[in-house]
Amino acid sequence: MANPSVYTNKSRLIFTGPCVVKSILLSNAGANGTCEVFDGSNTNGTVKAKLAVFSKDSVTWRPGDGTDFDQGIFVSLAGTNTNVTVTFEPKARKGHIPE
Repeated sequence: MANPSVYTNKSRLIFTGPCVVKSILLSNAGANGTCEVFDGSNTNGTVKAKLAVFSKDSVTWRPGDGTDFDQGIFVSLAGTNTNVTVTFEPKARKGHIPE
C-alpha cells in the first residue's frame, strides 16, 4: 500500500498521531513562500522543518528514510499561492503500539 499524501494551500493539521514523514513538496505560484512543519497539532509543537520557496518554483524535502513525528503533523504556510503536499507513513517506525 502506498503512503498517503495530503495537499493543502493553508495552515492546518495534516495528521494526528505517530507517523513517519517521507517527503514534503512546497510550491508557490505567487510571491515567495515558506512552510514550517511541526510535530504536534498546532504551532506549539516541535519544529521539525522550515522550508522556503521562490516565486513560481518548488522545493522538495526528503529526510532519508523518513523522520519520526510523535504527536502529528501540522503545517504553517506563509506567502500568496503557497501549496504543500506531505507524504507520510501513518505509524511510528520505532514500535509505537496504539492504544
